[in-house]
Amino acid sequence: MLKTIFINDTAATEGGALTILKQFLDGINKYSNKDYIYYVFCSLAELKKYENENIKIINDIKAKKWIDRIKWDLWGLKNWSKKNNIEANLIISFQNTGCRYFKNTKQLIYIHQPLPFYQDKKWSIFKRDERILWFYQNIYKRIIKYSINKDSIIVVQTETMKEKLINALRWDSNKIFVIRPSFTNIDINQVSKIDFNDNKFHIFYPAATVLYKNHEIIIKALKYIKDKKEDIFHHLLVHFTFDNTSQRNLDLIQLINKLEVNDAIKLEGKLPYDKVLSFYKSCNLVVFPSYIESFCLPLIETALFGLPLLVSDLDLSREVIGDYQGAKFLDYKDYKVWGDSIIEYYKEHPQFKPYELNYSNTWEHFFKLIDKLLL
Repeated sequence: MLKTIFINDTAATEGGALTILKQFLDGINKYSNKDYIYYVFCSLAELKKYENENIKIINDIKAKKWIDRIKWDLWGLKNWSKKNNIEANLIISFQNTGCRYFKNTKQLIYIHQPLPFYQDKKWSIFKRDERILWFYQNIYKRIIKYSINKDSIIVVQTETMKEKLINALRWDSNKIFVIRPSFTNIDINQVSKIDFNDNKFHIFYPAATVLYKNHEIIIKALKYIKDKKEDIFHHLLVHFTFDNTSQRNLDLIQLINKLEVNDAIKLEGKLPYDKVLSFYKSCNLVVFPSYIESFCLPLIETALFGLPLLVSDLDLSREVIGDYQGAKFLDYKDYKVWGDSIIEYYKEHPQFKPYELNYSNTWEHFFKLIDKLLL
């Protein structure tokens, strides 16, 4: 008997959210029961290429903006269902929130936004660069809590995130499943190497400039190195993956200029994935001082290349990469510790055995969970 599944992901237009949706659509052909029909509510015409007899792409949904998305989740999807006389046996949401639908319809909610559940750092609504973070921490968490009902099943990417949800939502642990994102092993031999044509010690930080990515700690660490070991400072070059096209980026550039560490920093701008891999293959060290993450694939990518890694000492980073010998876990607030560790690795130039990736929880498990809910 045919079963109908609604996929709600109108917010997935770029980045990790879009990657998750595409991985799921690829997974349908590999792992799904052929008696399931998926109606995918999204916002991108490019996803039409995934259509087949089991996948229907509904990409004309007006729900990119916050207010439109809330309207869609509250009554838009239900109205579409009634208008088209198509009723779902299961709703899967990949955008952290559930939908107001018929009470007896089960919902599976994939939560990959960590901000509402990290309470160690408090954001201020009165600071320009913190307002959106304050919103996620204080308002969005309430939206998530309101949107799920007692029968909802939640999927997260790590045990760390599961514990945070249990505490924040007072949720039954048996209704939260940990399924790690799929990850394809990288053929390092096929990755092109960059010829920097210098004798610098190259340091890579592949991250956007959201406040919690903590670029400031690396900039301050460079200033610390310059004051303590100026000869070493002149041999360092940090590659940041941002440019000067936003106010946040300009603020970081201003700090770089103020601390006079320009000579040790190169702004690469946003890089395509193949170029990111080339930097992994070509650099001497990766730093990752971010202090809020949902999973953080760069940690795995770094380890696959056997590179030394300086990373914030968090429960999540230890869960994801704690068994990699090349990872050193540091206090994300202490720029001196980061500076001293960079000096140490500059002197030693260590290399490590490439990490062997072994994940048991992938999309195959996700589709088995779908089968279980539809029995």
